[in-house]
Amino acid sequence: MPRGPRAGKIIKDDAMHSRYLTVYDRVVEFVRDDDDDGRDRTGARTFAYDVVGHPRSAFAFVCVAPFHARQTTASGEPEFTIIREYAQGSNSPCVVLPSGGFEPGKHASFETTATEELHQEARLVGGTLTKLIGDDHPGLLETKWCRNRMIPFLCVDGLEATEEAKRDAEEFNMTHERVTAREFRRLMYGGEMMLPSVVTGQMAIEKLLASGYLTSEDLI
Repeated sequence: MPRGPRAGKIIKDDAMHSRYLTVYDRVVEFVRDDDDDGRDRTGARTFAYDVVGHPRSAFAFVCVAPFHARQTTASGEPEFTIIREYAQGSNSPCVVLPSGGFEPGKHASFETTATEELHQEARLVGGTLTKLIGDDHPGLLETKWCRNRMIPFLCVDGLEATEEAKRDAEEFNMTHERVTAREFRRLMYGGEMMLPSVVTGQMAIEKLLASGYLTSEDLI
């Protein structure tokens, strides 16, 4: 049987730049052993990689799908709250779900982070908050060159906040709105929504279908 990929030994991991993201110059050593054809290929190879992450957030962040059951909406259809903001990479508007970094000195738990981001970005408080992965799950790896892991949540029937939480300065043009479940699904695959939000949305929809809050007809 062919061998699968192996982890290497990190022999250097220097932070080269730090602002919103920290960029690391990582050098990894891979030990070579006998291949399946029996030829001796012992020795080692080293490769340098660019790795990014958020050390101040312990390389962890949350993403929350705020859902509103049909019994609570003016339209009579199930809805999601989405965020529209500026994406610096594409220099264009984008669609996201409430997201933010876990800060160990500030947040007692991932749930605390999720609750804060719902208030700050979606202007929602309360509701039923559910973590969409188990407590023993390490989190979903953001990309292969990134150290960050995402903790996805679902919030059902959060209420409009009576007081607005302060947003970060760069979020000055962030807006929030409600869309129907079918419009939310269209946005997920339309190229405007960031990938962590797409994955959180997929997991939330699966949970909502299983619990009866959504039906397949709501998404068509």
